Amino acid sequence: MKKILSVFAIITVFANVIYSQTCGYLLMTNNAEVEMSMFDKKGNPSGKSVYKVISSNGSEAKVMSKVFNEKGKELSSGEGTYKCDGKNFSMDMKALLPGEQAKAMNMKDMEVKSNNASIYYPSNMSVGTTLPDNEFTAETYASGMKIMSMTLKVSDRKVEGKESITTSAGTFECFKITSNQNIKAIFNISIQVTEWFSPNIGVIKTESYRKGDLFSSTLITKISK
Repeated sequence: MKKILSVFAIITVFANVIYSQTCGYLLMTNNAEVEMSMFDKKGNPSGKSVYKVISSNGSEAKVMSKVFNEKGKELSSGEGTYKCDGKNFSMDMKALLPGEQAKAMNMKDMEVKSNNASIYYPSNMSVGTTLPDNEFTAETYASGMKIMSMTLKVSDRKVEGKESITTSAGTFECFKITSNQNIKAIFNISIQVTEWFSPNIGVIKTESYRKGDLFSSTLITKISK
């Protein structure tokens, strides 16, 4: 469960990656790649997620994502759609799935039925802005039998301020955004997330809390174009 929580935190937040004022998003650029490292509540490495653009026409992109544990073993992979219309950046919320759920839904001979929910970042975002809530639902079937259902909800998203964040990938001016996130599957998880979002790059850093205690964090550690 600890591993699922860690992967959930990184994907649910990083899933909001890459926004700019003019659709010049990093993950809207062919062959662009981003590495996001994950850490446990003590700051120890717990894995990483890697996102790579496999095709893009400038307004819509297909992005391959892979999640690895702390030993470099691949836990799951998947493909998401990113879009930009000049006013909003959006992506499929299925890309926000926790590692184990994403892995199960990508297994051979599985059929997945889901809604077309997306998560958005508006181009006119500013301090004090309230961002849209989002909810994703999915059911997984094997040989016609439902084996898993899941709901992921992101709510109470608010831009709280601006801060500068420095990582091994560079220094970034970021909006500080808070939200509540809940996943219902075999078990229920409710967390509070703070993310630092750069208008030119995307989510640079996250911290996830349960009942007021930090249990995981993420940080961009590599960017390639």
